[in-house]
Amino acid sequence: MSIEENKSVITAKNIRKEYVVKKHFLTGKVKEKVAAVKSVNFIVEEGKTLGIVGESGSGKSTTGEIVGGLQKPTYGSVYYYGKNIAEMTAEEHKEYRRNVQFIFQDPQGSMDPNYKIGEIISMPLFTLNIARDKKEANKMVDEILAKVGLDLNIKNKYPSEISGGQCQRAAIARALIVSPKVIICDEPVSALDVSIQAQIINLLKKLQKELNIAYIFISHDIGVVNYMSDTIIVMQNGAVVEAGEAKHVLLHPAEEYTKKLLDSAIIN
Repeated sequence: MSIEENKSVITAKNIRKEYVVKKHFLTGKVKEKVAAVKSVNFIVEEGKTLGIVGESGSGKSTTGEIVGGLQKPTYGSVYYYGKNIAEMTAEEHKEYRRNVQFIFQDPQGSMDPNYKIGEIISMPLFTLNIARDKKEANKMVDEILAKVGLDLNIKNKYPSEISGGQCQRAAIARALIVSPKVIICDEPVSALDVSIQAQIINLLKKLQKELNIAYIFISHDIGVVNYMSDTIIVMQNGAVVEAGEAKHVLLHPAEEYTKKLLDSAIIN
């Protein structure tokens, strides 16, 4: 592990993810596999954004889930500040889970409809033993709601009672309340109206500047990724086909696939 990698929040080394699609009906022996992610490498630096862009089925979301610990790679390793997450102690893994959070495409779908927004945002505080009691948790919830631009009365509403934009802000608040080092944003604006998309993207950039958070920003829209990212990897059929600084990739795309993505996007 190099000095550069030890200073990075996340390092992905030769990540590969295979799924079994066919087994022998008697012996159970694997007859066919498909690789969703193939030898992916990248580094995410503190306070910076890595954009992962590609069409549906390119492996970008699976890559994000592996890095965030939701799936295990078939091969390869993920490092958090130089420590292999597969070799962490229980205490180290708890710290990693706190510091690597997610924001998903469907904010309402990622929230339990039986709980109010205030309860949903405060849950990680108790799960991770951050808040001592409800009074302290409520104060922290109020502070984070103000930071993401939501009125305090939204605490008493259910996810189904608020708009998509408000729900995504609440999802951002839930991720932020534990003070993470990195947030994996998986298509966080694709389900929102265009005007709301701009608000959420600008909010994420503002919060990054204030809190020095790193993002892994996953999207099929290379225009949005360009606006958000410092570096980009372009994925196709599970593999990285192009990588580099965002501006360089956009101004001087080397691959036809990247050019195709550019042709279909409105670049900011």
